[in-house]
Amino acid sequence: MKNLVLIALVLFTYTVSAQRGDHPRKEKKEMVNKMKDWTPEQKAELATKKLTLDLNLTEAQQEKIYPLQLEMVKDRVHMRAHKEKKSDLSSKELFEAQNERLEKQIDTQNKFKAILTADQFELWEKMKSRKKGTKRRKGRSRS
Repeated sequence: MKNLVLIALVLFTYTVSAQRGDHPRKEKKEMVNKMKDWTPEQKAELATKKLTLDLNLTEAQQEKIYPLQLEMVKDRVHMRAHKEKKSDLSSKELFEAQNERLEKQIDTQNKFKAILTADQFELWEKMKSRKKGTKRRKGRSRS
């Protein structure tokens, strides 16, 4: 009888905790929706500050990196706006779009390399590759 009461209590506790309404995904989704209202300048400023914390940037480096971040944010906004149109592109147009995107990435990397010290650049590269790995893992887990 004691075992039966104990099992019922465990099942009841498990059921109540499973029905709790505070979902972290819902909170994150709300936060992301609020972030969509930010201007490119705000996004670039935050990205620059994050890099400052991660790479210990000087004031001069921050002033040089902010315009790069702003350009990257504006490119991202432009790409998202034209994302649906990718399926309508021909093979040649898709190739040209991918080629242009890669050229921009190479250009940005070279600009960062010119601004950052060797140690900072190495750390930036590691951070960039970690971000890509995380995005790939998230993409795979959804399937």
